[in-house]
Amino acid sequence: MMETKQDKPTRKIWKMRLVRQLYESGYNQNDVLNLFRFLDWLLKLPKALESEFWQELRIYEEERSMPYVTSVERIGIEKGERSLISRQLNRKLNVLPIALQSQIDRLSLPQLENLGEALLDFGTIVDLETWLAQQSES
Repeated sequence: MMETKQDKPTRKIWKMRLVRQLYESGYNQNDVLNLFRFLDWLLKLPKALESEFWQELRIYEEERSMPYVTSVERIGIEKGERSLISRQLNRKLNVLPIALQSQIDRLSLPQLENLGEALLDFGTIVDLETWLAQQSES
């Protein structure tokens, strides 16, 4: 990460190389996905390079008939959904406190989908806080 801080194209190459090694390592599916999430978080790319990375990864998976394709795609979808819901909440409720954003980041995908529907009825931050409190109770 530090070596490629100023060289994002090289970072994309390294990220793809590491992900390929993950797939070829013999780890079980859950370990691959967890390590993939870590690498994705650690080796952030600008939007254009991120798009190129996902395209290259999809081609690699298709060529190798990877068993994790749907799981990796699910990670991408979840990441996009989290981003969309955060933007919607920020627009509807103004700026979200970091503590609330952190709670949202820990929601499961089904909870996140429910939040996407519930936020349509929110009028204040208190509505979001109440909704999040109900999620931690269940």
